[in-house]
Amino acid sequence: MIRVSLLRVLIVSGLWQICRMAGEEIRVTLRGDGAELGSIRASDVARLLLGMESAVAAASYAALRQPRRTGTGRHRSAVEAASRLVFQQVEPGSVVAVLSLPVLAPDDSGALDLELDDLAGAAFDRLVASAGQSSEQVDAGIARALADLGDGLGIGERFDELVISSRRNDQVLRLDSAARGYFRRLAGQPTIAQQSDVLVGSLREADFDRHTARLQTSANETVTVTFPPELDDDVHEALRGQAEFAGEVTYDPVTETARRVELRAVSTPLSLPVDADAFWAPQSIDELASAQGVAPAGLDKSLFDATEQERRDIAEALAELNG
Repeated sequence: MIRVSLLRVLIVSGLWQICRMAGEEIRVTLRGDGAELGSIRASDVARLLLGMESAVAAASYAALRQPRRTGTGRHRSAVEAASRLVFQQVEPGSVVAVLSLPVLAPDDSGALDLELDDLAGAAFDRLVASAGQSSEQVDAGIARALADLGDGLGIGERFDELVISSRRNDQVLRLDSAARGYFRRLAGQPTIAQQSDVLVGSLREADFDRHTARLQTSANETVTVTFPPELDDDVHEALRGQAEFAGEVTYDPVTETARRVELRAVSTPLSLPVDADAFWAPQSIDELASAQGVAPAGLDKSLFDATEQERRDIAEALAELNG
């Protein structure tokens, strides 16, 4: 009797559609420096999980061909159910979040205009398919969710890429710096400004396999640099030294600071009439005085000699200035 009553309540309320258990496994791999258990921040793991649910929700709306309700801020019940991913485990190495899609009950009422096994699976298929679709085919909601996921994790800045895959199909979605910018453009919400510019600084931590490096600017800011293979020699020569880096610079719209550079040319500053390494090396007061053959100023005697009349004249002038 209790089971029948409960089933009746669920059917009447429409909540029977969200009764589900763990279904097909999906794997979300975060790669890059710091993407390891024991060093990754808990907030980044939370952003990954919440961002994945938001992406699946956006793909659910695309699969349903129905817009999200406005005003309430809440998802439709079917979308909420489909995007309620089940957390399984985190694997060592690069952080791999092992999740599973929910298994939804069949929609006998025909309320969902969907001919696939379940909405969650259809949403995941639609999500990973966006990686291989033309710009006209990618849903704007999916593009926005993926761009937001990349922004939240700092893909291309703090981490290298996010890889989404499943044995459900052979498609793999790789969200790297280029894909993040691509999806942001498709979403129609540009949040960064890009322009040709020149930055001055010291190049560090170059990776010649991935053709990336980090630039420490003269303002002590760290900027991610990407460069083509033909600039390998120039980048190697510029390592640890002061140089000028020209290319397409991406600026943060809020702080107006440089965030990324697509390098086009490297040039060294004009030669100084002194040893360049010695010029940039910090020196103490005593070292500078010794090199120039002078003694540091001391405060144990007068800085200059003056007669009594000169002292009276100075005192009168100061009195006049004070009114």
